[in-house]
Amino acid sequence: MAVKSLITDGATKITARVDDANETETKALVVATRPLKTFDNKLTFFSSDTYGVEMNVNGAAGGTAIKVHDGTDTSLWTATDIVGGGKTTFNSTDRNHTTGGTKSIKVDNSPVGDIFQLDKGSDQDLTGHISVTMWINVDKDWKAGDAVDFYGWDTTGGTQVGTKVDLSDYFIYDDYDTWHKLNIPLSDMGLTGSTIDSVRVEQEAKEGKAPKYYLDDVQIEETGVPIIFELKPDKGTWLLVKSLQIVTAAVGTAASPNLPYDTILGTSIASGINYKRIEGGVTVSAATINKFVDFMGLSNATITGQGGDATNN
Repeated sequence: MAVKSLITDGATKITARVDDANETETKALVVATRPLKTFDNKLTFFSSDTYGVEMNVNGAAGGTAIKVHDGTDTSLWTATDIVGGGKTTFNSTDRNHTTGGTKSIKVDNSPVGDIFQLDKGSDQDLTGHISVTMWINVDKDWKAGDAVDFYGWDTTGGTQVGTKVDLSDYFIYDDYDTWHKLNIPLSDMGLTGSTIDSVRVEQEAKEGKAPKYYLDDVQIEETGVPIIFELKPDKGTWLLVKSLQIVTAAVGTAASPNLPYDTILGTSIASGINYKRIEGGVTVSAATINKFVDFMGLSNATITGQGGDATNN
């Protein structure tokens, strides 16, 4: 027994038509070949709620910083192993960033779950402070699957304060044997206006052998939070970015400037330009740009032009 069936649009009640070109072709549904969605092309800019699209602003740290640890070059917060141990040296003389200092914290292939702590010994109110900065130097073995978390802690209550952040998100982790400055907003850590008495560093995950790295000049900044410029879809719409263009300028002396690989028009940005692609609140890709060659590591990056007037290049 044959069962009659029809393909019908539930909203319009229109039934699909079958055609066979007067029985000269195999029967088939008549369908439209057109894109499922239509798109409007437009040029748009990354924007800040405070500065608009003007990115030429000074984000340098300032004010009075709370110094946390500098490898024991000076007497600051007390460093101790909390879980594990034997893989951290809190006064290593292998490498150092501090001007006039000789020491830094060395972490050498910590197992997953290892934690060390920097403890002030009393409460620290973070009201009026904006970010945490530190310098990191990776000797080897930091890979995409490694995660080194940094977070606030309350030793009295034995509880974490705020949220963990992965240091990998704030610098080029596989640019070895170079000192990189990390600038982590307290808002990223959920610590804006909070009170802590210590901070912790945890080997959260590793890909193969865990990294060997050094930390120095950890401090909490009063001013100079990273300035965020965003490009977001309008509510209820899709945003598909086809290409990203970057324009830079600097005071110079040549009408047609060279583009040295190790600076951005003469300046190497310490904390870098941190680019993140976020979907559903999750960072799916990230890159940090400190110098011109870092631009070239982006997908399909090209130099489209250069020039100057002997004043602005």
